[in-house]
Amino acid sequence: MRGKMNKGLGVLIMIFVTMGTAWTQSVTSMNRNNDLDYGRAFRFNAKSDGVKGTPFLYEEPMSAKIALANGKIYENIPFNIYPENEEVFIQTGGEDSEPLILKNWDWLQTLEEQPKLFRLEYLEGKQRIVEILYEKDRDKFVALHSKYLVKPTTLKDGYTGPQYDVYKNNVRFYKINGLKSTEIKPNNAGMKELAQDQYSQLRNFIKEEKLKPEQAQDMKRILEFLMD
Repeated sequence: MRGKMNKGLGVLIMIFVTMGTAWTQSVTSMNRNNDLDYGRAFRFNAKSDGVKGTPFLYEEPMSAKIALANGKIYENIPFNIYPENEEVFIQTGGEDSEPLILKNWDWLQTLEEQPKLFRLEYLEGKQRIVEILYEKDRDKFVALHSKYLVKPTTLKDGYTGPQYDVYKNNVRFYKINGLKSTEIKPNNAGMKELAQDQYSQLRNFIKEEKLKPEQAQDMKRILEFLMD
C-alpha cells in the first residue's frame, strides 16, 4: 500500500514539475510569523498546550479535483480550508512537505462518495469560500462553514482532568442571487419559509429520512427535494 502511495505521489510531483509555471503562479508559501502552526494543523488534528482541534475546516486534509482560473484542472490534490482568512491550502510533495496557499482557483471538488463543491462567492460584503449545495437559474444555495474556539466552562480543581480550548464547527446557509443574499435558518420557521406550500411534504420527508437541517449534507437533500 505504501509503495502505491509513494508511486502516486511521485506521479503527482512529476505533473507539477511539467506544468509548474501555471501552478507556481497560483501558490505561495504559508509560513507566517504568528503562533499558529499551519503545517501541523493542516496534516492532522492539531494539539498544542490547552487547545484541541484545528482552525482548518477539516481535521485531516481531504483530496480534491481543483480547477484554476486559467482553466487547468488538477486531480487528487490534498487540501484544507482556513475559513478565518478565506484561504485554501494544498500539499504537493507528501505529508512532510510545506503546505502552500492556493491562489487564482476557480473551484474545488472533494474526492469522496458524496463530493462537496467549494467556490468563492460574494457574501456578506466580501468574497467567501462556500460549499455549493444547489443551483437553479440564478439562485445559488450555499453553506458557509466556520470554526470557533470554545473555552472550558468549569474551574479546574484537583478532581478534574486536563481542560482544553476546543475548536468547533459552525455552518450557516444562504440563498444567493447576484449581489443579494438571504440567510436560511435551519429551524422550523426557516424550513417553513423555504418550503412555502410544500412545507407539509417537507416536514414528512425530514421525519422519514431522519434529516438534520443544521447539517450541510442534509440541507442539500432538503433543497434537492424541494427544487427538483
